[in-house]
Amino acid sequence: MLAVAAPAATPPPFAELRWIAPSAAEDALILQPATCLRFEAHDRTVVLAGQALFNSPALLGGQAAKAGLSCASCHVNGRDNVHFLMAGVSGAPGTADVTHSFFSAARGNASFDPVAIPDLAMPGKVSRDVAAGALAPFIRTLIVEEFSGREPSQALLDALGAYVRAVGTCANGVTVTPRALADQLQIVRGALDGANNMARRGQADAARALIAAARHQLGVIAERYQSPMFLAEQRDLLAASRALQDLGGAAGHGQEFAVATTTWSARFERGLAKRLQAKESLSFYNPSNLAFVAPQQNSR
Repeated sequence: MLAVAAPAATPPPFAELRWIAPSAAEDALILQPATCLRFEAHDRTVVLAGQALFNSPALLGGQAAKAGLSCASCHVNGRDNVHFLMAGVSGAPGTADVTHSFFSAARGNASFDPVAIPDLAMPGKVSRDVAAGALAPFIRTLIVEEFSGREPSQALLDALGAYVRAVGTCANGVTVTPRALADQLQIVRGALDGANNMARRGQADAARALIAAARHQLGVIAERYQSPMFLAEQRDLLAASRALQDLGGAAGHGQEFAVATTTWSARFERGLAKRLQAKESLSFYNPSNLAFVAPQQNSR
């Protein structure tokens, strides 16, 4: 619990614990697989846009989106998730039946056959070679057929592919890293930069998808600041999210959109982001402020 909160205060429910093995709740909230992204000078903005989309439930459709699941729910930081456990969909922790009708009637095979969630930093069954051209169609099939998502534009597929190609292990041998506010702030920034890039290229739908991704991260931050002492931050996070939603309507107007998002970002960085960073040690990002309880598991 928060050291300065009332003695009866307890941590709020965290959305991600709905698909985490109860015995692993503490680890899942405190630690995450370490990833070192491999940037090339020309694709940093695209990679970070892909990261934001990868972490956005809005990318997927059907029951997955309703449950709040994103690609990152199974592949934390693009790696795996050894703690993933969803009733009726997982066997052992770290497995999922991706041909289950819960996700998509089109791919449901009426057989319970969960498999281990792969680590995307490791070689997989689909070539990552840009020249081979296999990754984008594979990602498209996952979104549309496996999870009943909307047809993604080529711009979205390119960004997701760039992120998956960039996911890598860390040369220093670090395998896990603490969860921190900086994780969400990086994704918000990457989403806004990516949205501006998409809008300039006339990709209004992709820009709006990235705005949705940024708003989701603001919601993730809000979960970590649920305490009476953070009423002002909660209010301002909600206002910031609503302001981003309003900006989506300008996504079809590149210059107007760029001015609006740049203004939003500057205001956010000068004000709310600094306040959140200053109070991070008092929030639920600080492990000592958490009192762990078994999460409520999702069922089919």
